[in-house]
Amino acid sequence: MNKFLKLKFMAILIVLSSVSMLQAATRPLVNGDDYEVMGAKGTKDRQVLEFFSYACGACYTMESFVTQFKKNNSDIKIIPVPTDLGHPQWKIYVKAYYLGELLNVLDKSHAKIFHKIHVEKRQITSDSALKQFFVDLGVDSDKYDKAEKSFTLNAKIRKAKQLNKKFRISGTPTFVANQRYKLNNKNLKSTEMIEKALKDLSAVN
Repeated sequence: MNKFLKLKFMAILIVLSSVSMLQAATRPLVNGDDYEVMGAKGTKDRQVLEFFSYACGACYTMESFVTQFKKNNSDIKIIPVPTDLGHPQWKIYVKAYYLGELLNVLDKSHAKIFHKIHVEKRQITSDSALKQFFVDLGVDSDKYDKAEKSFTLNAKIRKAKQLNKKFRISGTPTFVANQRYKLNNKNLKSTEMIEKALKDLSAVN
C-alpha cells in the first residue's frame, strides 16, 4: 500500500470510528439497562447526586469529567455524596469531605485529598493526620476542632448514610439524576453516554 492510500485508509478509519462513537453517544437510553428508576417522583430542580469516595480510583479518574460537566451544564446542580461502602478505613474520607465544606476550603481540600491518595500514594488513616491536612491548608486549629465536634458535621454524615441506603449504593462512582434515576455506568460504557444520561434524565422529574 503506497503512502497516499495508507493515509486515505487511516482517514476513513478515523471517520468511521467518530461516527460509531457519535451513534453510541446518541442512542436512546434503556430503562433497566442504562438506568434504574428508584422512585415514583423526582426533584423539581435539575440535580445529580454523585456518590463517591476519595479512596476510589475510578472516582479520581472521573473527577475531570465531573468538573467539565459542571462547566458545560451550569443549570444542573451536582451534589457530591461521600460514601464508605462499608469499608471502615474509608469512613474518615466521608468526614474529610464535609469538613472541607464546613471549613469553607472545599475548593482546595477536594482536589488535594484525591491528589494525596492517588498521586502521592499517601492515605489519611487517623483523625490527627486529617487535622494536620486541614491545618496545612491554612485552617485554624481551634476552628477545625469546633467543626470536627459539631452537630452539623454529624448531621451531614448521617444524611449521607441515609442517601446511600435509599439508593442502594454498592459501588462508586454512582450518579443519581433528580433523586429518581440511578445510572448504570457499566452499561453506558462511555463518558459521552453518561453525560447524555445525566442531561436527559435530570430534565425529567
